[in-house]
Amino acid sequence: METPRSDDLAALHARFDALSAQMNLLVERQRKTEEFLDEMSPILKAAVTSAATRLDGLEKKGYFAFGRELLGVGERVVEGFSPDDVRQLGGAVVSILETVRALTQPEVLRVASDASEVLQNAERAEPVGIFGMVRATNDRDVQRGMAVMLELMRHVGRAAAIVKESRAASPLADKRAKLDGILGAKRARTLGVERPAAPAPTAIAPKPIAPVASPSAPPVAACAVPTKGPAPVVTTLDGVGFGADGHLADASQWTRALGEKLAELQGVAMTDAHWALVDAARRDFEATKTSPNIRRLTQVTGVSTKDIYALFPKAPGRTLAKVAGLPKPAGCL
Repeated sequence: METPRSDDLAALHARFDALSAQMNLLVERQRKTEEFLDEMSPILKAAVTSAATRLDGLEKKGYFAFGRELLGVGERVVEGFSPDDVRQLGGAVVSILETVRALTQPEVLRVASDASEVLQNAERAEPVGIFGMVRATNDRDVQRGMAVMLELMRHVGRAAAIVKESRAASPLADKRAKLDGILGAKRARTLGVERPAAPAPTAIAPKPIAPVASPSAPPVAACAVPTKGPAPVVTTLDGVGFGADGHLADASQWTRALGEKLAELQGVAMTDAHWALVDAARRDFEATKTSPNIRRLTQVTGVSTKDIYALFPKAPGRTLAKVAGLPKPAGCL
């Protein structure tokens, strides 16, 4: 057997010494790490406890619920607006901020505060007639206010014209035209314009004497005209025919689902009180074959004219008849 040389033994001893030094270094690092963890553990526990308490407080105050709802708003914004809309909004941010800054100036806020106080104390204001309004125009402040309002109305009119032009170029214009064809376009009333004088009659026809209804028959308004069967169909919506005046051509084709759709087209949010009037109008139509007008509705339902106007503010008699699928009621002069 060959005896190891002294040089090989020296190399082995050197390697053992290096390994021993590295082991000592690792042991020292492990010891320092354990000491660090021992020192940091209480601090980490306190930090975790504090963070948990803080998060629990935020949860109780509703921060997380608010954040979830805010994310929902963001999703609805993303779904409802296109990138082009956001780009246009970004281009208008400066104008929006300038408008907000102008509206939040101290003098503007002071005017808004004064106007709010006037509205809150509106019950203290004494009623003013036409002559009182004329006398009030002698006040310089009233004159300035009228000038401001006229200038504001001028700007609103210009904005309305711009909005009308933009809507006319939108894809919804065709749908609105179809809806106007079904329901009849609304006629704008111009204030301050005299009505044209009615032509003079060539002969005065004697007024027919209205027949006296029997006690068993329900009373009918004297100015109502009985319906003479279905009207000629001019257009259709969902397979149901409508006449030239926008009313359902055949009242027997009416359904509650159709009534809901017609009410939506008329801009009426139906409630139980609305449906009660609709049902009463249809029952009266079945009994008299005549569309009830406002006076007739007040008689058969006991609902006041004021309440009917509150439920159907715009042309209540005709709007209610459209929703109920009835012909246009005759107006009483």
